[in-house]
Amino acid sequence: MKYVYASAFALEIIRYIDLLIAEGRYINNLQGSLRSLDKYLVANGLTQQVLDAETVSAWLKTKDAGSVTKAKHVSNVRGFGKYLASIGIEISCPESPVRRSDYVPYIFSDDEIARIITVADNFEAGALLTRSALVFPILLRLLYSCGMRLGEGISLRWKDVDLERGMLTIRQAKNKKQRLLPVDNSMTELLKDYKEMARSDGICGDYLFESNRKPGGPFVKSTFHAWFRKAMETAGIHYVRKSTWERGPCPHCLRHCFTLKSFLKSESEGRCFQDSAPFLAAYLGHESPKETEAYLSSNHSVYTQSHRRVDAALGHLFPEVSFDEE
Repeated sequence: MKYVYASAFALEIIRYIDLLIAEGRYINNLQGSLRSLDKYLVANGLTQQVLDAETVSAWLKTKDAGSVTKAKHVSNVRGFGKYLASIGIEISCPESPVRRSDYVPYIFSDDEIARIITVADNFEAGALLTRSALVFPILLRLLYSCGMRLGEGISLRWKDVDLERGMLTIRQAKNKKQRLLPVDNSMTELLKDYKEMARSDGICGDYLFESNRKPGGPFVKSTFHAWFRKAMETAGIHYVRKSTWERGPCPHCLRHCFTLKSFLKSESEGRCFQDSAPFLAAYLGHESPKETEAYLSSNHSVYTQSHRRVDAALGHLFPEVSFDEE
């Protein structure tokens, strides 16, 4: 259901969002921030068009999130503030929190990955008949072997898959940036078999991972998250979150595993990080190698020796950046 803005800034928020949409801007995160702020203003009876640093700070305290996410919220409100100033309404915002990544990815061990894949190969999502047993093993392998984001994986269409050349075209990428992904021969052969099985069943004619509940469209992220949680539970992988916003083991962690594995492979072949980073960053769809370094600077506790090698190779070449992105 479409959210209805109701605060004193409702009209201005709507006009600001419409303006950004007309400019072709990405607004999903912005909308989340402004909806939350709008709800806070209404809930606290703030009916005047007054928005000061104290109010914004009080709103931020209600957000159970890490410093990076809070900094994004402040940045979004600052952008809205500039729009308000351009139409004669002045507001003030607090200083942005230090952008320090609070997210520590869970790096699966080789044994854990093997157990998850074994579960996926013998998978049933539940009592209801679904396509999970066909879809889940292939999508899981794609995420792990190609390091793509979950949204990129479930959005793949057959027209974006070149099985002859072993190449994927990622169109639904972050920041709307397309890229090409070479795929390993073994994964290409699995995709060929998968396509043949899907076509013989008369399904997945457009999207690789077409939803059985909404034919013609792909599965949603939450469905894969549910499959992944069930697979980890069955594989005996348990994790207790220390805070409500802590991620713990999740599909996005597969992307971090891919990055570490790629680095270690490159290092074993005699290439230094400075040489391989631009190529790995391009493959992952990162803006720059400094994002890739952030992936590698995580606490890879199950790869103690590998972590030491990563630290030695990187030497903190780049400034700290956020890698909170799914």
